[in-house]
Amino acid sequence: MDQRLIETLSRKPKSITRFPEWMLPKATIDILKDTKDTAIAEIAGRDSLAAVIKASEERAVKAILPTIAYTGTEFGDWNIPYEKCLFLKKRMEGSGIRIFDPVFLGDPEFWHLLCGRYLSLLFKDLGFYTPCLGCHLYLHVIRIPLARMTGTRLLIAGEREHHEGRIKLNQIPESLDAYQGFLGGYDIELYMPLRHLVKGEDVERLLEREWKEGAEQMQCVLSRNYLDANGSVNYEKGTIQKFFDDFALEEAARVLNAYLSFNGTGTP
Repeated sequence: MDQRLIETLSRKPKSITRFPEWMLPKATIDILKDTKDTAIAEIAGRDSLAAVIKASEERAVKAILPTIAYTGTEFGDWNIPYEKCLFLKKRMEGSGIRIFDPVFLGDPEFWHLLCGRYLSLLFKDLGFYTPCLGCHLYLHVIRIPLARMTGTRLLIAGEREHHEGRIKLNQIPESLDAYQGFLGGYDIELYMPLRHLVKGEDVERLLEREWKEGAEQMQCVLSRNYLDANGSVNYEKGTIQKFFDDFALEEAARVLNAYLSFNGTGTP
């Protein structure tokens, strides 16, 4: 991995509307703008890679810009998601789709506002809270300025409703509908080709290799935060919807609109 990238990941700066030339060359931006049917891909774990492969089979995609996001809560080896982009390139050889080098992006302060700053107030209001709901919203929203910058309207994500019987609150229907609705309001399609895929083995079939869920990816210090001691999940759908409707969507729009108002020349 490039030393400049290592230094960037050690600092995790606000990087949503402005990127160094060595990471996102102007030539790449121009190619994406001039190419119809482009997509931005969210790269994290195995589902995200499988989603890109499936999307390429279902949609007329000609070029893909992989993106890797940071929040401030990750730990592990950043070489892993970077190398998975190389895996994706090799896996899709012969597809006719051009896959560019990955862009790393994020704004931990934005994540903090959505997922940490108002934790006690939200818990008092809702009687329940998990940062995972705002986190996945953040992960999708921070790609919108880049999509605008590159003239891309398709964002590919590996979200799935089904996880072999386990409940992931950031991927239940109410959450996924909230994410898609928000991005749709900015004329971006959040495409989730694996949304209704039930079996993990079908993910491995797309990847053409064995890959245990949760393995070979960055980890989060807040993982499993909403599970009871016995591993069960207790929640009310109305509470999840209230979180989005009364807080998260409005807060995300406020920050995003501030970014977009700079037209790519700065940060809010």
